[in-house]
Amino acid sequence: MNARALLVALIATLPAVPAAFCTPAGAADVAPAPQAANVLPRLDPANAAPKRVELTIRVEARGFKVGEGHDLFVQDGHRYSVVSEARTAGIARLIKRVDERRESRGEITADGIRPTYFHQERTDKTPKTATFDWNRRELTLSEGDDRETVPLPDFVLDQTSLPYAFVFLAPPRAGTFHVHVTDGRRLTEYDVAFVGEEHIDTPLGNLDTLHYRKVQAADDKRGFEFWLSLDHYRLPVRVRIIEKDGTAFDSDVTRLTVVEP
Repeated sequence: MNARALLVALIATLPAVPAAFCTPAGAADVAPAPQAANVLPRLDPANAAPKRVELTIRVEARGFKVGEGHDLFVQDGHRYSVVSEARTAGIARLIKRVDERRESRGEITADGIRPTYFHQERTDKTPKTATFDWNRRELTLSEGDDRETVPLPDFVLDQTSLPYAFVFLAPPRAGTFHVHVTDGRRLTEYDVAFVGEEHIDTPLGNLDTLHYRKVQAADDKRGFEFWLSLDHYRLPVRVRIIEKDGTAFDSDVTRLTVVEP
């Protein structure tokens, strides 16, 4: 893959940087369990979640740094907000400067995070917005002048709130779970499988993690997987995105600052 093709692939992944939820190249697909668990065990939001989290992320492909990101998550037990910023870096930024800002706001309920607003802006792209009306069970998706309203399922997150879902919900340690995710333009369904408990080496040190992977159909060439740190409120400390050509983009948290509950 030449540098320009690599950049195109990177830009395609930027909405998922730093951690929107991907299979290592050549790894076998995970077969779905007979039934996906749509209702996940609850945690006590008041006691389980940090009040403030800052993440610094490095994105690499083929051994080169190609992107970087920063997240700021704040919650008070009732409401939350996340601001996520990502940009090309290294050789990718020399080819083209791409900057992105995403914001998610919403409520914290007994069932975890419930977004009410999502907005994304990116270099040379039309802004996208998702508005969640939980009373009417409607999701309004806007991209420029285009606007669409679709039914709002039970377990729906946006790309920015997704990494923080398991701060408030106990992640399953068997089988699969089902989730809907929006990027402001469309609503996509995923089945995600538990791979296992793993001890991995990260920029934050050696960590005990829970490993998850998107369930892929035979004709689905794009994958993702993520590792939740048991030492850091079940925050994702590594996300891997696999493009159609097999190129893997690894997003690693390099710095994590937490204000305890």
